[in-house]
Amino acid sequence: MERIRVGTIGSGGIVQAIHIPQLLSHGKVDFAWCADIDEATAAGAARKAGAPRWGTDYRQLLRDHPVDAVTIGTPHVSHHDAVMAALDAGVHVCCEKPLAMSLAEAEAMAAEARRLGVVTFVPFSYWFVPAARLLKDLIDEGALGRLTHVNGYYGQGNAFGDGPMRWRFQKAIAGSGALGDLGSHLISLTHLWGGRIARLTAQMKTFVHDRQVEGTSERAPVDVDDDVQLLGELENGALVNLSASRTYAGRANFQRVEVSGFDGGAVYDNSERSRLEVCLGQAWTARNQWAMMQALPRHHLTQMHVFADAILAGKAPVEVLPNFEVGLEVQRVMDAVERSARTGAWVEL
Repeated sequence: MERIRVGTIGSGGIVQAIHIPQLLSHGKVDFAWCADIDEATAAGAARKAGAPRWGTDYRQLLRDHPVDAVTIGTPHVSHHDAVMAALDAGVHVCCEKPLAMSLAEAEAMAAEARRLGVVTFVPFSYWFVPAARLLKDLIDEGALGRLTHVNGYYGQGNAFGDGPMRWRFQKAIAGSGALGDLGSHLISLTHLWGGRIARLTAQMKTFVHDRQVEGTSERAPVDVDDDVQLLGELENGALVNLSASRTYAGRANFQRVEVSGFDGGAVYDNSERSRLEVCLGQAWTARNQWAMMQALPRHHLTQMHVFADAILAGKAPVEVLPNFEVGLEVQRVMDAVERSARTGAWVEL
């Protein structure tokens, strides 16, 4: 295969901001069509992508105008149906995170993709921050020794105040709030660096309980979490402490994760995308000294290029990361978080 034909399902927001520009910059991707529940949004995306067709019925577009791959950026409630339709058409699938509304949906999606042997991709975008990839290399090389702690938080402030109701504040559409929006990123990074979470306890909290419905005087209830916190343990025995919030004052989009092991530590901060703060080796740890380490050219990857390159190269689905298997593992942790928050109990995964 020399070029890839791509369709988009859910063509607003993240698809127009990230998926389309990155795939166009690849140089070997052609957009065949753009689908969205709103026809004007689909038409706008098609203009941006240079796609000759657009519409509101992605099933018809899949049937009448075959593609090699689709990228899905709908609200979370529509992920399952869109993914299953694409898999039924036998195409490779990129689906935004969180993968599904429930663990059962994610299991069905991953199982069907596994059965068909297609390439899948979940754009956990922070996997592609150069500093995050540098940290992965250091851990794999044993520079930190056996891991003991992963402590991190992801803070935004966009749920403060009396902003209008959006779909992300509605459980029936979003599935969860800060957990799926932000916590899934922290969980995925923990998975990248430390492996599976084996057990956890968690709490979730909503601070703003209702919001105004735009264009009306009515108010609607917020039934998702503004904040989520989890304590847990990895399969390798390291302790985990993660917090995700949409009510952090003064934070637009801030992540900080500290990873520690017997031989050293590292601090990932997404405001320092190409540098990692490290304390490595006896000479440094004995003196509690830290320094900045620069990411290398190999750590600079474009996430949607990874998806396209895998298809062009005919890679085995298991080689393409993060894939639906990673998305399923994140969904499994999210499910455990919600169960623990409801019951107040520790949950074994």
